[in-house]
Amino acid sequence: MGGRAVSRRERLRAELDQDLRATARRLLVASGPEAVAFTAIARELSITPPAIYRYYANRDELIQALAHDLVTELVQGLHAAAATVGDQRPGQQILVMMRDFRAWSLRNRAEFALLLGTPMPEGRVVSGSIMQDWMWLAKAFGVPFERLWQQRPFEVPADAELSRELAAQLDLYREQIGFTALPKGAVLVFFECWSRIYGATCLDVYGHFSMAVPDVVSVYERMCQGVCDMLGIDYEPPANTAGGP
Repeated sequence: MGGRAVSRRERLRAELDQDLRATARRLLVASGPEAVAFTAIARELSITPPAIYRYYANRDELIQALAHDLVTELVQGLHAAAATVGDQRPGQQILVMMRDFRAWSLRNRAEFALLLGTPMPEGRVVSGSIMQDWMWLAKAFGVPFERLWQQRPFEVPADAELSRELAAQLDLYREQIGFTALPKGAVLVFFECWSRIYGATCLDVYGHFSMAVPDVVSVYERMCQGVCDMLGIDYEPPANTAGGP
C-alpha cells in the first residue's frame, strides 16, 4: 500500500524550508556565518522575516539544520567514494575516502569552516549540535576501518600501555562510534588516523600548505601514505598527482 498523499500545503512548506536552508548556505559562502540572518534570508526570498519563525525558532536552529544538511552531503559523498572500490577492499576504501574528504573540503571551504573550523562564538548549543553530527563522519570512516581490522588486524597499543584516563576516554568514544568489536588500542589508532586526516585537510583548506610548498597534492598524499602505513594498507597513488583538489 502506498503512503499518505502529500498535500499541496505540505509540499509548499517543505519547498520553502529547503529554500531557507539553501539561501542560508549561499549567504554563508558569500559572506561568512555572520551573514546568515533572518532579515537577509527574507530579503533574498522576498518574504517577511516573521515567516521564517514558522520553521525555526531562532537563528541557532537554522544553523543547526544547515550543518546537518552539510554533514549529510559530506557523508553521502564518502559512502559513494567507498562504493567505487567495494567492501572487499576496506583499506582502499579508506584511501579513496581520505581523498574525497579533501576534495569536498576544498570545494566547500566556508562549509568546512562551519562544520570543522573554530567553534561558533554564539554559544555552546550550536557547536554542541554540530559536534554531535561529527559522529556521522567518524562512523563513515569507521565502517571500512572496522572491516579492515576484522580482515587483517594491524598493530595497535596493548591495553597495558594505555593510561587509566586515556583508556576510559577510549571506552566512551568506542561506545559513541559503535566500535564494539575493536580493542581500545585500535580505537586509539583510528583517532590518531583521523587526527592526521583532519589536520592535513585544515592546513590545506586554510592555505597553510600552499604558503610553504607549491605541490599541495604531494604533501597530502604523504599524509595518506602515512595513514596507510599505520594500518598496513597497500598505498596506491592517485591517477593524477598534479596540483589541485
